[in-house]
Formats: sequence, structure tokens, C-alpha cells
Amino acid sequence: MPLTPGQVEAYRTHGYVIVRNALSQRNVVRLREAADSFAEQARRLNGDTDAIELDDTAFNGGPPRIRRIKSPHLQHEAFAAMLAHPPLLDMVEALIGADIRWHHTKINAKHPGGSGHVEWHADWGYYPHTNDDLLEISIALDPSTEASGCLKVLPGSHMGPALNHTENGRFVGAVPVGSFDAQDAVNIELEPGDISIHHVRLLHGSGPNRSRCQRRLLLQGYAAADAWPLMAQHQPSDWPAWDQRILRGRPSVDARMTPCPVKVPLPVAPALGLFEIQRGLSRSHFAEASN
Repeated sequence: MPLTPGQVEAYRTHGYVIVRNALSQRNVVRLREAADSFAEQARRLNGDTDAIELDDTAFNGGPPRIRRIKSPHLQHEAFAAMLAHPPLLDMVEALIGADIRWHHTKINAKHPGGSGHVEWHADWGYYPHTNDDLLEISIALDPSTEASGCLKVLPGSHMGPALNHTENGRFVGAVPVGSFDAQDAVNIELEPGDISIHHVRLLHGSGPNRSRCQRRLLLQGYAAADAWPLMAQHQPSDWPAWDQRILRGRPSVDARMTPCPVKVPLPVAPALGLFEIQRGLSRSHFAEASN
């Protein structure tokens, strides 16, 4: 079903919206089976690969465990199909317009026993554009609850100032503790097949998995075709490949400029993943939960 006017308004006002039963059970099973195939690959690894990033606790007496699958849509047809799934693109179109480019995909996995917290940040802090018509769809492959480390968001923060994601002159990919008030944070609890959609400027994070079950979340990022990345490392070096990112509508050489607050993410972080970059934060938002 397309988004209702009320859901569109909720996204505009709060910066996120939850859509229950957005995917069929058949689609969920297919995605879970595809994710399981990566887990089988991980059992034979002794280090990270281009596609698989292992959990820190993988070698503490147990088999290697996945922390992140990078660009799964380039690795498995099930994820490629989900990135271009027409009902999802209908929802994206209702929020950012008819010309849609994919930005990224990934799967974040959290295992039982305190695995996988993500510090508070806004995606905008990593990749500002000429306008902020970018969003993230989160697809639950497993139950995503407060206990298992579900996404937490700060409603309305997408309309506030751009917060600094640097500390001591270094980009750490997270906002320092004390730079915002998380009192009004909301847990985005999802069942398999549910999705959430959040604005690129919305502050969010997630705690560690304290449940007895794994929690896998498929993340799909989309941008309006006329949203142009400001940072050199995010700009296209291969124009035909850039145009091939268009999932709906037409490519554009016009960069639409809208007034948006930006904190430029400089100096550029090393070529590391989110988890490694966020280790530079001097104090964790989830320090108490991690102990």
C-alpha cells in the first residue's frame, strides 16, 4: 500500500514513519535466507572481506559472526530486487519525488550478549548534499526490540541545527555526549516485514543487543536525483555508473540547492566502517549499557 497522507505528514513533522507489514512473508523469508547465506560464508573467514565485516567478539571462543554486510544488493539478487521493490519506491517517491537514485545498502547485525551498539548520529553528518531529500528505509529481518538494540530516534531533530560529528579535530561519525537531549527519544520497534523510514537529518542511534536472539536490519538509502553530494569522495568518477543508480525517473545534471544547515565532515575520516570510526568518540552514549 502507498503511504497515506497521514504517514507523509508524520514523516515531515517527526522525521520518521513506521509502516507495519510493508513486506509479504514470502519476501521476508527470501531476505532472511539470503542473509543466512552470508553467515555461512562468514564461518570460513578469519578476517573481514569486501562484503563482510566481522563482529569484534567473533574470535572469543566462538565462530566468526557478521557485524555488517556491505552493499548486499551487489552481492545477492534478493537484496538487489528489494532495493528496487516497486512498493518501496512508491513510498520513497511520495517523500522525495519521482526521480530516485540509490545511495547505499547495508545489513547491520547484532548478536546476543551485548553486541553492536551504534552511537547517536545523523546520516547527514556523513554525506551532506545540495538538498536534504535523502532518506533511509530500515527493514527488519528479525524482531527489532528495545532489548535487541532497535533503532532509537529523536523526533523532530531533522528540523534542527546540524550537529558536529567531530571531536578534538577528528571526524568521529557521532555527536558528542551532552550535545543534545535524548529525553524524548523514541524506540522504533519492528517485527519482520515492518519497515521504518527516516530523514537523512534525523538524529538516531541504537543500543547493544541484550536479548537472546540476533537482530538483523537491512538498510537502504535513497536520494533525489538532483541532490548532489558536497564531499569529493562521494561524487561520481564514472558518469555512466552514476546514471545506473537511477531506480525511477530520470538522471539529472541539475543540482537543486536548498537552504540546509551543514557541518562539513572534515578532516576526512580514514577508509573505515562506521563502527571503527565511532571508536574515536571519547565517551559512549551507551557506556552504562555496555558495562
